[in-house]
Amino acid sequence: MSFLVLGLARSGRAAALALRRRGEEVIGVDASPDIDVSRLAEAGVELHLGTEEERLLDGVETLIKSPGVPGEAPLVAAARVRGIPVWSELELGSQLLGNPIVGVTGTNGKTTTSELLGVMLGAPVAGNVGRALCDLDGTIEPGEVVVCEVSSFQLEDIHEFKPHVAVLLNLEPDHLDRHGSMDAYRAAKLRIFENQDEGDVAVVPVGFDDIPGRAERIEFEPSDPLPAEPRIPGAHNRENAAAAA
Repeated sequence: MSFLVLGLARSGRAAALALRRRGEEVIGVDASPDIDVSRLAEAGVELHLGTEEERLLDGVETLIKSPGVPGEAPLVAAARVRGIPVWSELELGSQLLGNPIVGVTGTNGKTTTSELLGVMLGAPVAGNVGRALCDLDGTIEPGEVVVCEVSSFQLEDIHEFKPHVAVLLNLEPDHLDRHGSMDAYRAAKLRIFENQDEGDVAVVPVGFDDIPGRAERIEFEPSDPLPAEPRIPGAHNRENAAAAA
């Protein structure tokens, strides 16, 4: 199978290297001519820097889009016209790993809650925080739980991504320059639930509106009793701890 990875910073690099470890043909593209691609070159990625010519899509079966790349980027738009699937690195990572995922999204508190869950579950933490999901490929055991911080940019291009547990912390206006409207931003965030079925769990604030998917719904609020009070100060951190608990 032939992949084109668009955007070769942290997540794009991890995606390209994970695919090469599986012997897949990978074309790496980045608009910057100055990005460090030495590891990708050593791994056998075909590299094109400072250009986004449409001809690079010839023979490509799937485009992997880094979260920083907007949906209207020329290669992304051209791929959609050609009927080439566009995946986020999150989608690729979840398919490559196949591990149960606890996904955490929201406008505020994602990193804190993800790190709390990582400690509580003794699980690796990846995604929008620090380590790309594809970086875990080949480093964790089958069946091991992964905590994944998930951004709206990553959720724009999911297809089968299905966390066993999906957590929505809160939802406030953010990234409207990218999404265009609060409705579009909200729709992107709620995609974390859309592929969940009856065997999965959706964690949402008390009184939150209907969500997509068929998961068991569990609600939380900052005043929930906790096994211990969080040491990090602030009401928002008690909310994060309540969601994690």
